[in-house]
Amino acid sequence: MVEINYSLLIQMANFLVFLFLMNLVLYRPIRRIVAERKRFIQDRQEGIEKIEGLTRAGLTDYDAKLKDARGLGISRIQELKAAGYEAEKELLRQSAEVTAGKVRNLRAKIQKDVSAARKDLKQQVKAFSGELAQKILGRKV
Repeated sequence: MVEINYSLLIQMANFLVFLFLMNLVLYRPIRRIVAERKRFIQDRQEGIEKIEGLTRAGLTDYDAKLKDARGLGISRIQELKAAGYEAEKELLRQSAEVTAGKVRNLRAKIQKDVSAARKDLKQQVKAFSGELAQKILGRKV
């Protein structure tokens, strides 16, 4: 059987002293290191979350700006196409006017040349018909 005497009290005192020393030497430093590590990890996690939030906001802003830039680019392309179309129409109109003027000038020149050729031909025909009449009739007409 277990006897209760002064050695039990010594063992209890020994255990309490050992517990106090273990707490002082081993448990407190370990708890302190674990708490510091927990704070460190928590700070880093908060920093990561903050950076992720900023990154998400930056990406959202980037996407919005990219969408706006694409829309602006498309509208600018449409404006340039319309301006090019108008310039093309103007060039075609000017070209048509120049061509029409050249055609009028050429027609006038041709008309003038035809008139001159008719006059020459009429004179030649009169001379030729007179010669032909002289040959046919055998006398001067």
